[in-house]
Amino acid sequence: MSKIEEIDPRVKAYLYDIGYHRWSPVHATLNGTWTITSNIAESLNAVTKDAREMPVRASTEHIHTVIDGVKRFIVCLQNKRCSCGQFQLDELPCPHALAALRHRDESYENYCSPYNTRESLSKTYEIAVDPLPDESKWNVPQHVAEEVVKPPTGKRQPGRPQKQRYKPYDEVKAKMYKVSCENCRLEEHNKRSCKNAPKTK
Repeated sequence: MSKIEEIDPRVKAYLYDIGYHRWSPVHATLNGTWTITSNIAESLNAVTKDAREMPVRASTEHIHTVIDGVKRFIVCLQNKRCSCGQFQLDELPCPHALAALRHRDESYENYCSPYNTRESLSKTYEIAVDPLPDESKWNVPQHVAEEVVKPPTGKRQPGRPQKQRYKPYDEVKAKMYKVSCENCRLEEHNKRSCKNAPKTK
């Protein structure tokens, strides 16, 4: 907020006035609106694959301990919560919840938010959205038309400027795409650098 105030104090005041829940994922009242995925099926497939490899121990009917590498996570299926925090934030089962559901041989569909169903998605797009008319037909108030927007006057920070954007937690946590070799089918190298390839005479 101090950096925003340096650029333009009006922006800081505006963000305080509209409330944290409108711009901060942690304070959002509708968590599902913060989930951005390029391909939901691809994302679910990746998470499901991770969930297959995690050992699960059931404490009660609804509470499970899931071991993910060296960390332990507590999943409560009844309350749709996981100690990693992702289950309740995204309102979709996290990899630990999926592992617990697989252990119980139960479908994950009952544990997703109703906003993520096919019916809700269809309702979202059932009303036509008209495109904006030509700019010459816009009805712009006089005080807005006269407003002059200047570039920020902030000082250039010392050091090399950042080239990549700050990534949200779920992107940082996600595993990188693994390269596999066409010759020997092992990961982390390609056929060009493969040492297991059959030798030709």
